[in-house]
Amino acid sequence: MITFLPDHKQEIFCFRAYENGAEVGCCTYKNEGYRMVFVSMDCSDDIAAEGLARAAMNSAANQNAYLAVIPKSLFRPAFARLGFTDEEGSFVEIPEALASGCSCSHK
Repeated sequence: MITFLPDHKQEIFCFRAYENGAEVGCCTYKNEGYRMVFVSMDCSDDIAAEGLARAAMNSAANQNAYLAVIPKSLFRPAFARLGFTDEEGSFVEIPEALASGCSCSHK
């Protein structure tokens, strides 16, 4: 089972993914008003990356963010499943992305 835990540091927020006690990924983001912007995604497993993105968006939504933005350099299939495109500055509405259903059983 993969566990997602927050690790917030000042203006940058972080979620780490752990499997059997070992860290398997990390995602960072920052809040800019009603937007959250993904800063980094360091995770080789695409399903864990989707979980990290969902955890980060849920956390940002709890801090009043409504839109999630991703730079083109971070784009990967996990983000496509959440509604992002590979265009620069692609964004999604967080409630819609989180309601899209988990694809963790799909590879």
